[in-house]
Amino acid sequence: MTMSSNETTTGKLTDADLRQIYGRYNHLNGMNDYPGQMHAGFTYAMIPALKKIYADNKEKRVEAYTRHMSEYFNVTPYVGGLPLGVVLAMEEQNAQDPDFDTSTITGIKTALMGPLSAIGDTVFHAAVVISMASAGNIAGPILFMLIFNIPQLITRWVTLKSGYRMGTKLLEQAESSGIMEKISYAASVIGLAAIGAMTAFNVNLTTALTIPNAAGGDPTMVQALIDTVCPKILPLCLVLLCYWLIGKKKVNVVPLLLCLLVVGVALSMLGIIA
Repeated sequence: MTMSSNETTTGKLTDADLRQIYGRYNHLNGMNDYPGQMHAGFTYAMIPALKKIYADNKEKRVEAYTRHMSEYFNVTPYVGGLPLGVVLAMEEQNAQDPDFDTSTITGIKTALMGPLSAIGDTVFHAAVVISMASAGNIAGPILFMLIFNIPQLITRWVTLKSGYRMGTKLLEQAESSGIMEKISYAASVIGLAAIGAMTAFNVNLTTALTIPNAAGGDPTMVQALIDTVCPKILPLCLVLLCYWLIGKKKVNVVPLLLCLLVVGVALSMLGIIA
């Protein structure tokens, strides 16, 4: 049943409030920065709701702004409405309960980021139309609208509204039934498969080294030998190296990109990589 703008959902927020949040939430991925990723967009989307939820408590409202701005958040934007809706419901609980532990809000955001991103990144990709569009086929942008834009806009609204309506019951039921662990495992498998495919298709690294032919014939291409044993092993090694440097050695992304550029040009000039 469709609710009017003046009716509430499960708490203080009306459908009109959720529509305002939805409009802001569409800009979630437009405010990224490296330290916090989507934290600014997430906070921006919540501002109208937080003003209403903490209308009588400025101190808690400012604390909520500060908390969300200082926390890392990164999720596939098209399914980000679910954690956003759940967090809104939890902020309402925080406004009503003086003993509420706000660290649980951070825990919910963190718990949902991984599984949702693994699923969202896999489902919402329309690379199939890129070749059509680049070839001048008018069906490319039309198909893009149909298989990407329209579904993702609908998914944003459905996940936002569902997350707010269900609130913390979503994770409570999932945890009690054990399905959350299964979803997380399945999502991690899907995510790893997607990352592997993206590495194979988007990272291009080959070697130009050759092995001289003792008989005087054409030299043997080292890359051809590598491809017969394990195709795309060099791009995989490069990705794993970057992952190790960022994750284990805490190398900043910008210096790493500059280093890759310099080393890549140097190795190319030396004839080591193609």
